[in-house]
Order: sequence, then structure tokens, then C-alpha cells
Amino acid sequence: MGYIPWPPQSPDLNLIEALWADMETGLGQIHERAPDRETLVVMLQAAWNSIAPERLSQLIASIPRRLEAVIAAEGNATRY
Repeated sequence: MGYIPWPPQSPDLNLIEALWADMETGLGQIHERAPDRETLVVMLQAAWNSIAPERLSQLIASIPRRLEAVIAAEGNATRY
């Protein structure tokens, strides 16, 4: 069995980066800046809990394409 040399800190292969971007977009559209830490925690929990299971499935299904893109780009940035 072979291995894939993993590019260091590759956001293209880190699915949580896509979820953080989704949360950031959603929070920016709904809320102003959080006035305090407690409010921010509540806002982040609500955004996290609003992630649809279909979105998670979509990201998981994208892994083979992401791997192919990173390999083709020789570890450099991709469209992901």
C-alpha cells in the first residue's frame, strides 16, 4: 500500500476549514459583532448546530476530488 505525502497544514484537505468558512459567512449575515464572550459562544453554538447533515455528507464526498486536486497541484493551493 502506498501513501500520500501530506502537504503541511493544507486547508484543501481539512474539511473543518470549509465548515468554519460556512459559519463565518452565516454569522456575518445574521449578527453584528458579539458584545461579549458569552454571546459569542451562544452565536457560535447556534451556527455550528445549524450545519445541515447534507453539508457534512457533501464535504465527505468531496474528499476524493480534493485529494486528486492537491496531487495534481503537487501540494500547492487548489480551488478548495
